[in-house]
Amino acid sequence: MCNLHYDDFVVGEIYEFGDVEITKKEIVEFGRQYDPLPFHTDDAAGAETPFDGVITSGLQTFALSQRQIVDNLYGNARILGSVGFEDVSFPNPVGPGDRLSTTLEVLKKRPSKSDPTRGLVALERTVRNQHDSVVLRAVNNVLFERKTSN
Repeated sequence: MCNLHYDDFVVGEIYEFGDVEITKKEIVEFGRQYDPLPFHTDDAAGAETPFDGVITSGLQTFALSQRQIVDNLYGNARILGSVGFEDVSFPNPVGPGDRLSTTLEVLKKRPSKSDPTRGLVALERTVRNQHDSVVLRAVNNVLFERKTSN
């Protein structure tokens, strides 16, 4: 049952989601299928970079955090979809054995201008590794159903 509506989000609230470990096998498989740059698919090529081995694609890091968010928040929400991302950055690489945790902070919210049954919530996604280094940061603007149209 989906119980979380636009009205339930509070500006400043932070949602925290456990962690997930990424393996070299997962990095290479994802890289080969979706982002076949050498430093995502080949240890030798990765060793010739400042990363000293394979690293995840930013797309993979994003997908891992999305899974955490859907499993723990959006799956219980009256979500209507994303209208876009802002300020996406990958300030640090993710490598084999890294453990990633995701937080979402409610930055702002406003009722839809065109449909009073919806509201827009700006959520800052931050993904950190086990050393507390930020590996992904993005602001996502998400539409949710409203409980009321007042």
